[in-house]
Amino acid sequence: MTKLRLGVVGLGAVAQSVHLPLIKRRWDLFELAAVADLSPSLLEQVGAQYGVAAGHRYGSLEGMLEAEDLDAVVLLTSGSHGPPALQAIEAGVAVLCEKPLAYSLAEIGLLRKAEQNQGRPMLLLGYMKEYDPAVLELKKQLPPSADLRYLNVEVLHPSGSSQLGYANLRPPVRDIPADVLSGLAAADAARLDAAIGKDSTEKLRRLYANVILGSLIHDIALVRALVGPVTHVDSVHYWAEQDDPGSIEISGTAGDGLRVHFNWHFLADYPAYRETVTVHHTRGTGRVEFTVPYLLNAPTKLTMTTASGQGVANSVMEDITEAFEQELLAFHRMVSTHEAPPTGIPEGEADVGAAQLIAAALADSLATTIGGEAASL
Repeated sequence: MTKLRLGVVGLGAVAQSVHLPLIKRRWDLFELAAVADLSPSLLEQVGAQYGVAAGHRYGSLEGMLEAEDLDAVVLLTSGSHGPPALQAIEAGVAVLCEKPLAYSLAEIGLLRKAEQNQGRPMLLLGYMKEYDPAVLELKKQLPPSADLRYLNVEVLHPSGSSQLGYANLRPPVRDIPADVLSGLAAADAARLDAAIGKDSTEKLRRLYANVILGSLIHDIALVRALVGPVTHVDSVHYWAEQDDPGSIEISGTAGDGLRVHFNWHFLADYPAYRETVTVHHTRGTGRVEFTVPYLLNAPTKLTMTTASGQGVANSVMEDITEAFEQELLAFHRMVSTHEAPPTGIPEGEADVGAAQLIAAALADSLATTIGGEAASL
């Protein structure tokens, strides 16, 4: 099979704990050709750790694209990924992009046009849960939409340090120049202006960027993959602000009118990350229980509950196949054979649209205004 030359942009927690180890594991499909990060010390440390020579380490995506002959980049930076993904696609380099795809629908529109100009799929969005064997099996076993009744998502989210304690990550560094950081913050602020209005409150902006797009977007995407996209949001409640970022509860409809409910809670000292997606239908229940997202080859548990005679039968599936690795293999197929990915730009656009519906309902509950794209959905 074709071996792809990869560049990895952004060398933080998810790069160190997941993507770089998997790229090295799949030596048969990928060559780690270059790395980039804004932090000079992190760039040096991680580059050396993974055997990337000093001449192939860069302080920016732009420098990497200019100097390297790459088949693809893995984009793991923070904030909106719209502009850097666009830069890569316009250079003819395919992108595996971590969430969120973008803050605004306008950014995604530019990505869609750039991909069309290339004439082939150019972006795979990092929704690893959609590649999980348990999720794929649940989707296969769900009955027709007319028989679906209710879907519930519950996320108990402890601190990031507690989730990643096992990974022995490099200590945080603070050697990125202040003017660079302020420039990035200003650019992302402008994109938030476009998405939810420049007069939106700091609280609303923080919840939209960090919670809805930063975490809940995975569950918004899962709902879309299982039953269809979120089409309407009835209500959003936010509380426990003292435990920043607190708790958020969302009620609405998805697909062909299925009722959906999201419960997301930041609980800093909770014993372990827990995420459960439950689908009830007229003949039983399907429940998927996820473990810590960055713990490789830890099985997701699928339980299907059905009738058995006069009783109940529970079938359980646990498969150690790594979802992040399956995502990486789908990316290889996209780049080498032009196979359209299940998590591409259209799916990302639908999910950001749903996120803006949630933001608009959240603004109502907070008795504050919302503008930008979200005001017109």
